[in-house]
Amino acid sequence: MLQLAYHTRRAVLYSGMVNGLKGYASLSEFGEKLRAKPAKNIYTLNASPKTPEDFQPLQAECFQNPYPLYKLLRDQYPLYKLKNGVFCLSRYQDIVEASRNVEVFSSAHQGIVANLPPGKDLLKEVRRFDLLSKLGLIPADVLATADQPAHTEERKIGHTCLNSHFVKQLESEVENLCRSMMDQFIGQGEVEFMQAFGWRLPMIFVMRLLGLPEQDFEQIKQWCVDTLNSQNGIQTGAELLRSQATALTFLNYCWQQYLQAKKNPQDNLMGIFAQAARSPDKNFDDKKAASAIFQLLIAGSDSSATTMGNALKMLIDHPELQEEMRQHPEQIPAFIEEVLRLESAFQGHFRWTKQDTEMHGIKMPKGSRVFLMWASGNRDERFWDQPDTLLLNRKNGKKHLTFGHGIHACIGRELARMEIRVVLSEFLCRTKNIKINGETPYIASMFARTLLKLPITFTPV
Repeated sequence: MLQLAYHTRRAVLYSGMVNGLKGYASLSEFGEKLRAKPAKNIYTLNASPKTPEDFQPLQAECFQNPYPLYKLLRDQYPLYKLKNGVFCLSRYQDIVEASRNVEVFSSAHQGIVANLPPGKDLLKEVRRFDLLSKLGLIPADVLATADQPAHTEERKIGHTCLNSHFVKQLESEVENLCRSMMDQFIGQGEVEFMQAFGWRLPMIFVMRLLGLPEQDFEQIKQWCVDTLNSQNGIQTGAELLRSQATALTFLNYCWQQYLQAKKNPQDNLMGIFAQAARSPDKNFDDKKAASAIFQLLIAGSDSSATTMGNALKMLIDHPELQEEMRQHPEQIPAFIEEVLRLESAFQGHFRWTKQDTEMHGIKMPKGSRVFLMWASGNRDERFWDQPDTLLLNRKNGKKHLTFGHGIHACIGRELARMEIRVVLSEFLCRTKNIKINGETPYIASMFARTLLKLPITFTPV
C-alpha cells in the first residue's frame, strides 16, 4: 500500500507529454528483450528522444519504457513546464527538497492540482471546492493530501495501526491469508497471478484492518479500479463522468460503513478513526475519517499488488536471481527495495506553490502546479550508482522515492514491505520452474504503472 493521490474531478493529463493510450499494450516482446540481457541489467533504455516533444506516448514501446524521457528531462530540462502549465521536477535532490519544503509546496487539493484546465486560477478553484469537501460531498484532504498542521494529527492517528511494531504482529495473519489463497490454485500448476492473488491479498487485508465485510471485496475492488481509471488520461467525457459518479458512490459507502462503526467502535482502524473524531483535542472529524477510509482502500487496491507482480516477473525473467533468492532468503528484503525503486507503482504526485519560488533559474509564481516525478528520481545518476541495474548490495537501497518523501512518506510502507516479502517467500518455497505463460500488459496510464495480468505456470513443490 503505497502513498496515494486520488482525483475525482478529471483524468490526469500531461499535455505535451501524455495524450493517452488506447487499449492495453503487450509486454511479451519487451520481456524477451529482458531475458536476453545479463541478470543484473534489468532494464535497457530503448528510445532516445532528443527533446521532450519527441516522446510519442501513443506508441506502445514508449509507454512501456518511459525512462529515456525521464533521463532526458533530468539531463536537459530538470524543471520542465508542460503546455498545460504543470512544472515537472525530475532530479532526485530537487524532488527531496520540494517534498521537505512544505511551507512552499502544498500537497492539498490533489484533484484540482492535477486536472486544472489551462487558464483557470488554481487558488480560486481551491476556494470553490473547499466547500464541497467541508460538506463531505467530495473526499476531504487527509493523510497523503493534507498540509500542516492538520497532517501531523492525522498521521499520528493513522500510524497507530500501521507502525512497524504493530505491522510485525500482523505478519502471521498475512502468512495465513497468503497460504490459504495459494492452496486454492497451487495444485493446478498455473494461475493468473494478478486476478487470482495479487489484487486480492492486499485489499482483503486492508479491509480486515478497517473492519469491513469481506463479502464486499468485489464491489470495493471495482470501485477502486473505476476511480483510478479517472486518472489514466484516456477516458472519454462520458467515461470520466461515470468514473466520477463511481467515486461518489464509493465515498458514500465509506460514509455508511464509518457511521455504522461509529455507533459501536471496534478494535480496528475504523474504530480508531471514530474515537479520534470524538476527541475534542484532536483536529479530526467524521469527514476526515470517511476520506481516510476512502484513501486507504484505494491505496491498498493497486500499488502493493503491482509491486508483487513486478517482483515475481523480475524473478521469472532472471532464473538465476530466482534461485539466489531461494538459497538466500535473507536477500529478499534487499531485492524488494530494488523492485520498488526500479518500478514505482505511482510515477509521481502533485504539489502546488503557496508562494513565489524559483528553481534552476525558472520562476514558479504562487499557485503553480508541480509534478514530483518519483520514478525519475529513482533512476537519477546524480544520486544512484548504476541506476538502471538491480543491485542487492546497495548501501542506500531504502532511500528510493517510491513511498514519497518527508512528512508525506507513505504510512503503509512497512505493511507493504511485509506483505510483498511474505508473498515472495511463499511462492519461492512452494514452487519451482516458474514461467510466464502469456502477455503481461500494464494498464494504459502514465500516472500509475499498474500491472494488469501476470499468467504463470510452475511446478508445485
